[in-house]
Amino acid sequence: MKQTSYRKNLLLIEIETVLSSIGVGFAVSIMTIFWNSIGMNQTDIGFTQMVFTISILLFDIPLGYIADRFNRKALNIIGDLGTAFSFLLYANAQSIVVVIISECLLGFFMAMTNGVDSSFIKYNAEQIDPTGELFKKLNVKVQIARYFALFITTALGGVIARYSLRLAIGASFGPYFIAGVIAFFIKDENGKLEKNSNNPFKDMLIAFKEILSSKKTRVLMMTSVSANEVTHAQIWVLTPLLLLVGVPIEIVSLGWVMNFLMQTIGGRISLKIIHLKPSKMYAIPMIIEFAWMIVVIIHVNIVTVWLFALNGLVHGLERSNLETVLQESARNEVQTSVMSIRSTFCRLLYIPVVYFVNYLGEIQLTYALLGVCIIFIPIFVITMIGLRKEKL
Repeated sequence: MKQTSYRKNLLLIEIETVLSSIGVGFAVSIMTIFWNSIGMNQTDIGFTQMVFTISILLFDIPLGYIADRFNRKALNIIGDLGTAFSFLLYANAQSIVVVIISECLLGFFMAMTNGVDSSFIKYNAEQIDPTGELFKKLNVKVQIARYFALFITTALGGVIARYSLRLAIGASFGPYFIAGVIAFFIKDENGKLEKNSNNPFKDMLIAFKEILSSKKTRVLMMTSVSANEVTHAQIWVLTPLLLLVGVPIEIVSLGWVMNFLMQTIGGRISLKIIHLKPSKMYAIPMIIEFAWMIVVIIHVNIVTVWLFALNGLVHGLERSNLETVLQESARNEVQTSVMSIRSTFCRLLYIPVVYFVNYLGEIQLTYALLGVCIIFIPIFVITMIGLRKEKL
């Protein structure tokens, strides 16, 4: 493809990437209320999220390998469309059984697309600008667009939920379906992963070992994973915390809107620090995260609860930049696999954390935040030591 073709392809990828990650915004602010309405408590919520995580965990690396080895485009299309229809099933759930089935399907189809968009962006951006500068900036800009779009869909979801919780969940179908249609027109010119063994399982294992053979990649993987998960498990206690301190149910969605607005702000700030050392990109947001949680743990009220918005700021600050440096540590042919491995490690960490955190939240909501600090402060210290040793 000529440069103009790469630019056109890149635009389609950017649009598809944003659309395929914002549909959930329609439902996220009211999911806890919906789950409660069909008889689920906080422990049940933790369990279903653990089930989703196990589902995506089982398929992430195999499907990432299949995408790199055979056909990234096909998996991207099927994944987007499958996710869209899974949300329609979710919207009609009447019991925890259907919720679990829906979570399993979402895990399977989302695993198909994990890392594909990132690999498309990296390859096409580097064909336009081999220095890698465009890729760095574009990765952050796409994340900012995601956060802003999530801000919009979350606000709309709150309005729709006033009339119907199920309609808000069903609205998630739209962006994923449109993304699946756009995915038909994306061209994949990147090279395929070469076969090293006739046994597909052995071949996948060889690719996995090659990626993690670099100590630098391993450290950056740990950095990206811990940065992502430190803001993840506690999101399910945001709605209960807001209700606990007396925020009216019709304003609860504002908390989620603010969360995504702060992610957008964090993303814009991260665009200014793309040339900082990874250790600084990692340390500053992590310290902010621990600080606001400690304040809320000590005293939660209608004022301090809004510090939860800093969770979104930290997520926006860390995600795109740390993903970028991780991707830069591996070659193009294995980009989908790299991001699938990252996603798998995120899930492996999230499974025990989300259950533990929600279990503590069932005892007392602020204990959920305490659980996050107990788990992640030691991980933060170990990761910083690794970054310093690698001079990153």
